[in-house]
Amino acid sequence: MTRSVLLASACLFACLGETGPAAAANVAVLMPGSSGIVPGDFLVRNESRFQGAGIRTIMTTSASSAAQAIAAETSQGRKIVIVGMSKGSVDVASALASGAKPSGAVFVSGIHSMVIATLGSPGVLPATLVVHHSQDACRRTPPSDASRFVAWSGGKARIQWINTTGQPSNNPCNAQGAHGFFKQDGPAVSAIISFVKSH
Repeated sequence: MTRSVLLASACLFACLGETGPAAAANVAVLMPGSSGIVPGDFLVRNESRFQGAGIRTIMTTSASSAAQAIAAETSQGRKIVIVGMSKGSVDVASALASGAKPSGAVFVSGIHSMVIATLGSPGVLPATLVVHHSQDACRRTPPSDASRFVAWSGGKARIQWINTTGQPSNNPCNAQGAHGFFKQDGPAVSAIISFVKSH
């Protein structure tokens, strides 16, 4: 067998491998909170932990870019989960409302009143995980709204309560207090990783 035939065969197997079952999961679009892609954001500061668990990540603050990434991945037969933190949850809802069809969605410390208003109907929701701290004191993300969203979803969403403890933040809506799990991110990260890998 000539060298050129060997190279062509290797390329064929590599290209087939890219769309095979092993490549069909473990991709996540990460949509940070209102401060954008900054080091302190929950998703930004934990991106390496998601990658270390074998999850390929796509970080964006644009709903249209997220929708395009989801379309590109699904066109290749890959599963992809979209994850939004705080204001990023509304960006996730915008992507879903525009027709994006990920295999799952995660709302972390979500602004659920705005998510409901943006979605309009639970019919556009994929399988959904809500990750929320039971003591979140941000007025835009009260735990009661997380519970109300799960009820509104009609069985499409389930909730993972986080109960880590720490010092309250001067700004209850930033990524240091309960809203950001007191930067004790382990339980929240583990819940998201498990969800991505199972969807």
